[in-house]
Formats: sequence, C-alpha cells, structure tokens
Amino acid sequence: MAIRAYGAGLQALRGTLMALRVALVGLAAMCGALLAHVVIDVIGDYVLAHDAYDDVPHDSRFVLVVGVAALALALAARLVLDLLDRRCGSRRSLLRLVQGALGRPLPFIVQSIALGVLALATMEFFDCLAAHAVPHALQELFGGSYLLGLTTVCATAALAGWLVHRVATRASEREPEIAALIRSLLASVLPIHGEARIANRVRILRSIARALLLSARGSKRGPPLPNPR
Repeated sequence: MAIRAYGAGLQALRGTLMALRVALVGLAAMCGALLAHVVIDVIGDYVLAHDAYDDVPHDSRFVLVVGVAALALALAARLVLDLLDRRCGSRRSLLRLVQGALGRPLPFIVQSIALGVLALATMEFFDCLAAHAVPHALQELFGGSYLLGLTTVCATAALAGWLVHRVATRASEREPEIAALIRSLLASVLPIHGEARIANRVRILRSIARALLLSARGSKRGPPLPNPR
C-alpha cells in the first residue's frame, strides 16, 4: 500500500510539473504574440504596401492581456501557496522542482516560438471574426507578409521564452529567500500570529480550492470545508 501510494503521489507530482511547464510555455507564447501583433502593426505601416492589420479593430489584444494576467496570477498563487504550506526547510518544494521541469532553455524557447506563431494567427483570426471579415489569404493573419509576421513573432516569442525561463529558474534558485519574504509580508499585513496560524490559513485555502475543483469536475459530493479557528 505504501509503495502504491508513493507511486500515485509521484505520478501526481509529475502531472503537476508538466502542467506548470505547459502554463509557462503558454505564458511566454502569449506575451510574444501580443508584442509581435503590436510591432507588426507599427512596422507594417512603413514597409508594406497594405498592412492587413489596419483593416480590423484589435479587440484580441485586450483579450490576450486579460488571459496573460489571469494565467500569471494563477501560477503565482499556486507557487506561493506551496511555499507557505511547507512544514520544514526542505528544498524539494514545488518551486524548486520547477527548475528541473523547465529543462534546457533552447527546447523551451522553441516551444514558445511554435505556440507564439499559432497564438498570433489566432489573434488576427479572432479580430477578423469580430469585424465580420474573412481573411482572403493566410498571410493576412501575419500582417500581409509572411516575412514580416513570422520574423517578428519568432523574435518576440524567443525573447519572451528566454525571459520566462530565466525568471522561473532564478526564482527556484532563490526559493528560501522568497519564502521568507512572503511570510514576513503576510505576518505584517494579515491579523495572524505565528507560523502555525499562517500554515492553517493556507491549508484552509487549499482545501477550499480542492472542493471547488471537485465540484467543477461534476462530483456529487466534495470534501467538507474546513472550520477555521
């Protein structure tokens, strides 16, 4: 039973780390696509005879900004809760394990570029649909020029991928300092006293989040919510 439980826990951890890696790649790709969309629109006015991005409003930029903010907030909340929930000084917390899940920078950047190209085309297609217009050619999704569109999005997504990978790696290396800073800030802001009260609040939040997740998955009954003291 113990071996089976350990294996199940390890499998769940691998799934969590994979989900975090996918989320980080998605964050980099979305940032790269958003920046590329703006850069293509500006440069296209000067180097293209017809800038396809001028034909429709750019509502997709606002949608993507909201998506980037929501994803970044969800990632930050997940990692902060894990840091606060640690019961000892072990360095094998989720944030430390993220460094191994990220892998080498080059594959991470390549994946960010591939997803960034798709995100950029999706943005412009969304704009066309919102404006009740149909793109006449695939290159219109890249501003009217494959050379300009693909070059720009590859550069911006590569930059975003490198930055996200670098920030996540540095954060994992500085985990003890980050955890101490967060605990210090919470102790000075929240009306709670001591490590035990902080850990209790965090466990309550994690239990509530688990209950909501089970409810969203369609479970008939979820675990009872904890009774904070």
